[in-house]
Amino acid sequence: MDALRHATIQHNEPLRQQLGLEHPYSPLSSAPSDHTIAVHWLKAFVRGKHQGGPHVIKETNLYFTTDRFLRLFPESPVLVLSRSPLGVASSFNRGDLWRRWRYGDIYRRIAAMTHDPARNQWARLVPDDSPVAPVALTRLIALNTGLLAEALSEREHAHISYESAVLDRDAAMSPVMRLVPEARRTVSPGFEANQPVVDGTFATNRTKHELVVGLSPGDVELVNAETERNAVLLRDLLTPPVADRATRWLAGADRYRRADPPTRGSRSPRTPVPLLTSPPSPTYVTATSDELRWRNVLVTNAEMCGLLNGLAAAGLDNTTAGVHLLAIVMPHERGGRLHSAKEGWRVSPGFDHHPAYWVTWIGAAAYALSEGARLPTREEMDILTEGVQASNAAYSVGDATPVAEPGSGADAVHHRVGNLQVWCADGPGSEPSWAPVTRYLHGAAWNTPSSREEVSRARSRHLLGASRGVGVRLVRDRTTGPGLPLEEIADRLRTWMDGLGRTDRCLSEHDQQVISVLSQSDR
Repeated sequence: MDALRHATIQHNEPLRQQLGLEHPYSPLSSAPSDHTIAVHWLKAFVRGKHQGGPHVIKETNLYFTTDRFLRLFPESPVLVLSRSPLGVASSFNRGDLWRRWRYGDIYRRIAAMTHDPARNQWARLVPDDSPVAPVALTRLIALNTGLLAEALSEREHAHISYESAVLDRDAAMSPVMRLVPEARRTVSPGFEANQPVVDGTFATNRTKHELVVGLSPGDVELVNAETERNAVLLRDLLTPPVADRATRWLAGADRYRRADPPTRGSRSPRTPVPLLTSPPSPTYVTATSDELRWRNVLVTNAEMCGLLNGLAAAGLDNTTAGVHLLAIVMPHERGGRLHSAKEGWRVSPGFDHHPAYWVTWIGAAAYALSEGARLPTREEMDILTEGVQASNAAYSVGDATPVAEPGSGADAVHHRVGNLQVWCADGPGSEPSWAPVTRYLHGAAWNTPSSREEVSRARSRHLLGASRGVGVRLVRDRTTGPGLPLEEIADRLRTWMDGLGRTDRCLSEHDQQVISVLSQSDR
């Protein structure tokens, strides 16, 4: 993904990360839905990939959604990235990911889904026998591999194994160069190779020269035996050519050198230690011109939590038919800091003063309207960030840091560049009626390069998209007025969703309507 960053528009696991279980294209969904907002999200997702340049959609572990997902883009090139189950098990063990990412729950759900008669032939790969983590993980990998190999049986595709990419990267990357010739260009500067990070779980700026598996001899034996067992099962389930393909994608264990896993307590922290000091009180300051007043700090998790609770009290649910309207619901271990429960929204302990991310453009605009502010334009952000050095980018920390930037006072704009990219009020103009309306993102985040080229590069996302690297910055000018009551904001959004079923409106008209109801000019 980093090698293609400068040449493509990228989407990191939108189905897996941005859809709830009720959406028909969620990998863990077990029931179809034709709710209007579920259909609207899917239309925007698909049609948005046919404008603005080449797009890369990275998805992992689609399971039984694989075939449906691939049919959404019948003409698109497909690149399969594989890794030996032994290597995956080592990474899971090193990062304690089976527990942190709750894969035991995923295994049980997938096993239950095979009870459906239409999927029952796959039940032998994921039996309900409460397997230990290395065995269960290997089974999930084999199942996903078999489903993907079958879905691609009549479709041209390319393949890169992780093992080949580590040992001979230039040779392994040749399929990417054929698919996206622009990737031959030197990657833009902004990543500092092998710099230290507090949390390296998501870091991609590491250079490896050998393959080492950090598992006990017993776990190595378990994984290899389970891989072989599943390869045999796949040969019973699939045609010989497809089974051969799946077996190749599961290979690579012989290229690893085993080493003892680190002892408990010897690992560096996986999550940045939250700073509990309070940020400066939010205020609006002059930074670029006398006409604009910039909010000094990014919108925090605590503030976004207040918005979500207020709108819920006004009868507006954040999630409908698997579509997250305002904020994406993610577990803490995968970067989620805002959590929904029966008693209301809450913030992960210690993260109240960190900037809110996993927020959609709709959520960002709704918060701005409630505060009597607006989102900045891309041009305004260009001026604000001109000549400013990034304070947290390129995985130098491993996550967003609190909104208070060390060394900056209450009268300064904190994190002009770095920590998070931000949503903008404007986007590319003159989209065709069949296309979704998108809004610009601007800046650098903890997980993106920070070169000036990358900070100001034009990229946009649909109104219901979100990311772990995009937050909310606010500005006021003569067009903004007092904040709007949450009850009225909730009513506007409900009216918009009720209208999504109208067939006399095209996709862009529906998007323009929600932009209008969340703008100051619609007051």
